[in-house]
Amino acid sequence: MPTGMPHSDIPLFYSFHFYLFGIFAIVSALLFVTRKSPVAAAMWLVSTMFSLAAMYVLLDAPFIGAIQVLVYAGAIMVVFLFVIMLLNLG
Repeated sequence: MPTGMPHSDIPLFYSFHFYLFGIFAIVSALLFVTRKSPVAAAMWLVSTMFSLAAMYVLLDAPFIGAIQVLVYAGAIMVVFLFVIMLLNLG
């Protein structure tokens, strides 16, 4: 017998927020790709990472959500912004 909840037993709260964060992740990823400014693109990528972390938490994977924020939105984006400032791209 599977241990997860069947689809009919998932509360509306989780379904609504999962789809909300999913739509926000898609929209912010599209905005990340279409920005001309590298700093603005980096900020949209950070918002994508945070919405993905929220989706991981809703899927009962809080450790992966925390790692998503710490590693990707934290460390990699700091290095990315440091390179932008070092190259003086604006």
